Amino acid sequence: MKTPRIRVVQMTDPHLFADPGSTLMGINTSATLDEVLAKIQKDYRELDCLLVTGDLTQDDSAASYQHLKEKLSTIHAPSYWLPGNHDQPHLMKAINPSAMQKQVILDNWQIVLLNTQVEGKTHGYLMETELELLNTCLHQESDKHTLLALHHHLVPINSRWMDQSVLQNPNDLARVITGHDNIRGIIHGHVHQARNYQFYDIPVMATPSTCVQFASESDDFQADTRQPGFRVLDLLPDGQIITSVARVADEPMKVDSRSNGY
Repeated sequence: MKTPRIRVVQMTDPHLFADPGSTLMGINTSATLDEVLAKIQKDYRELDCLLVTGDLTQDDSAASYQHLKEKLSTIHAPSYWLPGNHDQPHLMKAINPSAMQKQVILDNWQIVLLNTQVEGKTHGYLMETELELLNTCLHQESDKHTLLALHHHLVPINSRWMDQSVLQNPNDLARVITGHDNIRGIIHGHVHQARNYQFYDIPVMATPSTCVQFASESDDFQADTRQPGFRVLDLLPDGQIITSVARVADEPMKVDSRSNGY
């Protein structure tokens, strides 16, 4: 007997441009996103929703968001967007308002999308309005299992350059979540790599970018040669999360190693 589940795909950090021919560290970000979407369509067609967790754009352009909206129209599931440090939330909302929901209810699960963006900064911060929203959702849907989604990582990951842009107020988040017992997992992007760790006994999962990856535990900026990827999450009725990371290919990706940032 097949186990009932809610299937969610998380994509993150596509870094699109107005010009679909533009590149980031020698990688055409539009083309790699197309590869990711093709793999999703081939291997994970039965989706309940798709989450895009920040840094949708690289050049702050309305056209880049329009490109994303058009590309995601090939996926037969609703998509929900979060801003990252590179994004323009007002453009996101203008171009795809239905994607900007903060709470998604799927049977006996809810997904709460938290904005950690600080305008003009690379680090993350949860404003009191976001914390209040989370607290309200957890109270009102106390009978539902909860998945949290945000952009920034919650704790340092032993990467000096990347940890300068970590979430600045994790204790405020902890203050809210420790008052509830229905949070089953947290997902985020930003770090361009797959990682698993715990935050107050809650599993946290970081997800690879759909374009360039970052080397893990590197003091200075360094790109990785792993291929673009995404995360698949099966949310089970009993609150379990079965998750895996899928990549578009196995062989190393050719990246412009001369770049010292993104």
